[in-house]
Amino acid sequence: MRYLVLLALAAASANAQTSLTLIVRDAGTAAPLAGAQLVVSGVSGSTDAFGRADLLGVEPGQVRIEAAYSGYIALDTTIAIEQSVSNLALLPLRPDLEMLGDVVVEAESVNDAVLRRRGFFERRETRSGVFRTREELDRRGASQFADVFRGVPGVRVQRRGGVTSLVSTRRRGCLMQMYIDGTEMTYLAGNVDAVPFDDIAAVEVYRGPAEVPLEYTQTKSQETCGAVLVWTRIVASNR
Repeated sequence: MRYLVLLALAAASANAQTSLTLIVRDAGTAAPLAGAQLVVSGVSGSTDAFGRADLLGVEPGQVRIEAAYSGYIALDTTIAIEQSVSNLALLPLRPDLEMLGDVVVEAESVNDAVLRRRGFFERRETRSGVFRTREELDRRGASQFADVFRGVPGVRVQRRGGVTSLVSTRRRGCLMQMYIDGTEMTYLAGNVDAVPFDDIAAVEVYRGPAEVPLEYTQTKSQETCGAVLVWTRIVASNR
């Protein structure tokens, strides 16, 4: 099982402050773990209600990350922090269960269960929008995140100055809101190439404010012109 996915997100300028965002989730359900205890190179912190912790001024280079949550197996790993960029690390923790022998859970079954719990299939049946599962994206020949939006009306992938952004064609190039596993990641709309395509389980695209589900209308930005919900894949095993 992969315990860590690290994204290096392009900064707005060469002098931007180095930062690290940590998101701690249940490896089986993708539910956020609020109050998870974190230690990053000796600096302590904890996650908020969304399982997120933001750390500014992190020294670049190899840093050690320790994550602990009651009832879960503690994680101790290292990642490379890049200077003058926003670094994002997703930390899935596994429940600390009794040893049950060799058990392997198929990733497809786990991901379908997670998507079902997060309401993906229900929304696909009842709401307007564009819905793509991993299998559908593979059949369409998608190989990077920008390919998800190929042929989707109302959404345009814009490339300027080496940065790829996702904008609405209905609201004069307004940036779409981006969510990763239910957590808003505003800056990803301006750097969609940073989303690792291999980790995607499913994507929901809502092309205007009227389509966006109520629980995703309260955004950090003042203007909402649509939203993209990305659900990541989980490869689960217990050895």
